[in-house]
Amino acid sequence: MSFRVELHKTALAQLQGLPKHAFDALIECMADVCERPWDTMGVRPAEPEFRQAIFGTFGLASFYVDDRAEVIRVYDVTWTG
Repeated sequence: MSFRVELHKTALAQLQGLPKHAFDALIECMADVCERPWDTMGVRPAEPEFRQAIFGTFGLASFYVDDRAEVIRVYDVTWTG
C-alpha cells in the first residue's frame, strides 16, 4: 500500500510555532508511518485504526489509519520541547 498523509485543521493549527527541528522530525516520522502504519502505538483497543507515533524527543502525533483510502489522517500534534 502507498499511504498519504492528511492533516486535520486542528493539527495544522498546532503546527504554528513548531520549531524547525520538531517539524523536520514530524515529517520524517510521518514518512515512516506511511510505510508501516500498523507498527505504531494503538490508543483505542476497540478501534485499532486510532494510533500514535513519537517524533523527535518531545513530540507525539495522533492519527487515524484509513486502509481503504490509503490515508493517514493526523488529528493531533503535541510538542512539549
